Amino acid sequence: MTRGRQPLMALREAVLIAKKRGETRQFMHEPGTICNFVIYCPGFVAHVRIKRVTRVHCDHAWIECEAADALAGLRAIASGSVISRELWVFLPRGAFRFFRVGDTGLVELDRDGVVMPEKPQPVFMVKPEILTQPAPGLHLPEGPGKPEPAASPAGTEGPDSDGP
Repeated sequence: MTRGRQPLMALREAVLIAKKRGETRQFMHEPGTICNFVIYCPGFVAHVRIKRVTRVHCDHAWIECEAADALAGLRAIASGSVISRELWVFLPRGAFRFFRVGDTGLVELDRDGVVMPEKPQPVFMVKPEILTQPAPGLHLPEGPGKPEPAASPAGTEGPDSDGP
């Protein structure tokens, strides 16, 4: 159950945005109302629920948790290729974000109802491991200094040795 008064200013602003997409039909606010209005576009219907949140710039998981009651109601509406269930979240200062509600998650939309491209996630590179063992053929000296080449096996001569 929602608390507080109906967000009338936000609802008026949302209806103005919706009218740019198509014809709208508003519903009276009553307990148990699933959506605030429906947008009728050619060959497409969008059921929209308005939800006030405290933070607009947040990830989808936070919105899923914050608006769980609204999302549960929208997910009760049948979904399909011509039916869109949408959650529009806003701050009291008037900033909106638009989401299409899927069965398992949210997809962000722009004001026109077009799916926004996903923002690239930062890529974290794994640092290569620092070698703790010396390379084959090198012996690390006990004290400070440079590594010394490995001694040649007995009976073989290296390029720097004084052979017979």
